[in-house]
Amino acid sequence: MSFVEVIKTFFEFAAVVLLIVGFINEKKVIAFEQKLFRAIRIHLRNRRIRKQREAARARASVQRRAPEDVYDEEPVFTVVEGRKSAGRVA
Repeated sequence: MSFVEVIKTFFEFAAVVLLIVGFINEKKVIAFEQKLFRAIRIHLRNRRIRKQREAARARASVQRRAPEDVYDEEPVFTVVEGRKSAGRVA
């Protein structure tokens, strides 16, 4: 027998043993599968949320300021006097 045939035979034997063990412990295998599927779903959900947050951060970091010539209004100044009241000067 060649090395490839020995490895192939070993994997076939292991598959049969795992199949028998799976039939014996069917409830445990089902519980494991459900936990595994739940963990995968949670991982994918968290990954999607993380990607959305990264995209939002990337969009927020872009400067969104209008050019200076867009503003037609005069600025409003607030004058604070010695008193506790403040007056607005337009």
